Amino acid sequence: MQFPHLYSPYKRNVLKVLILALVLVCLICASTVPFLWESKSLWYKLGIDKTLLQLGKVAGLWAAVLLYLQIILALKIKILDRILGLDRVYYIHQLNGYLILCLVVIHVSLVLIPEGINNLPIGWKFWPEIVGAAAFLLLIGIVISARFRRALLSYHVWRRFHRPLGYILVVIISIHILYVSDSFENTVPKYVLFGVVGCVVLAILWFKIKYLINLRRYFDIEEIVPVTDDIVSIHLTSPQPFSYAPGQFAFLRFSGHQISSEPHPFTIASAPGYNDTLQFYIKKSGDWTADITSLSQGSPTVHGPFGLFSYKTRSTAKDLIFIAAGIGITPMLSMLREISQHSNPPEILLIWSMRYHTEMFLEREFTELRKTLPKLTTSYVYTREDGGKRITKELLEKLLMEKSKDSHIYICGPERMMKSSRDALVAMGYSKNNIFWERFAL
Repeated sequence: MQFPHLYSPYKRNVLKVLILALVLVCLICASTVPFLWESKSLWYKLGIDKTLLQLGKVAGLWAAVLLYLQIILALKIKILDRILGLDRVYYIHQLNGYLILCLVVIHVSLVLIPEGINNLPIGWKFWPEIVGAAAFLLLIGIVISARFRRALLSYHVWRRFHRPLGYILVVIISIHILYVSDSFENTVPKYVLFGVVGCVVLAILWFKIKYLINLRRYFDIEEIVPVTDDIVSIHLTSPQPFSYAPGQFAFLRFSGHQISSEPHPFTIASAPGYNDTLQFYIKKSGDWTADITSLSQGSPTVHGPFGLFSYKTRSTAKDLIFIAAGIGITPMLSMLREISQHSNPPEILLIWSMRYHTEMFLEREFTELRKTLPKLTTSYVYTREDGGKRITKELLEKLLMEKSKDSHIYICGPERMMKSSRDALVAMGYSKNNIFWERFAL
């Protein structure tokens, strides 16, 4: 089966370079403003004071460029997902937030040092500076709430405020830039700023329109079946074709009084063309997922697919190694189901870590898969049974003793488990370029 919505590794690498080059060009252009279009505040500064003030302005403009980029990164834009994978887009979004805060701190420090603490711009005459200070405080609040969200707020409450506050921050920062310095009274900087803000606004509107259109694509709940004490299987049917690659995920959104309506990401466990339904295995790990079992009917929406965690996004490998923990088995299951339809499947080793034997809910299916995949080997690890084990370097050395160092390895589970497994594999001689994992925790 062909997947036209996936980009080849070569195309992804080329587009990554182009995106990086575009961001660097924007930063370089922003750097020229304090030098080519000097504000009057620089006319009376000399030596180190003038240099510090110019560098402070550069830091502030860099922060603004990255803030506009931050809005784009949060929009679930499909082309960015196809190039980077949405999990990495969101990870860049997180790191970019910290970088913006650092640049704003540098901006404030370098602008205030030449003026001195006794000459702080206080009073309504300096309203653009006061607006900038308000933006600084708002930015600190947004970053802190995102960093410590799990300890402070539930996801659906935090999500309700995070994005609107980001939009408000963009407006405040844009007003501050436009009026705090007469550099932007000049034609070129002013209209470039208008152009950048306009592009961001158009991107937001385009995303919102597409999202609202997607909300009209309702799926039907075919069945919801508990498979263990804390995992349910959901089958959805769609009146329209839904194209996806094995291992990809989508955002599910249910509406109704039984459950809150914010979207949540889940891996599609079914395989493309496997049947006419989408299957999801969902683990109860919070208020939202705990309410899933109360649904008996409704018309959820599915936004996606997203992600690059699929063997279809890479070159063909003779050996595949799947390492999963808990509900992290779902992308592996989707890929195994798809591979079982191949005429010449590769050798596959599946290592699945669970806490107890009672969490094994796919034993019958794996027995059937081994009939169509004679080169499939499975190894189950139980961590909390008597004599329980974990996925360690020693265990991997034992299980992978006869595996080629050119194998492609896919890891899915808790982030600590994925990191420790990747470090162990690298220490064993496997290339980082052949080890793939997907981080996605809200």
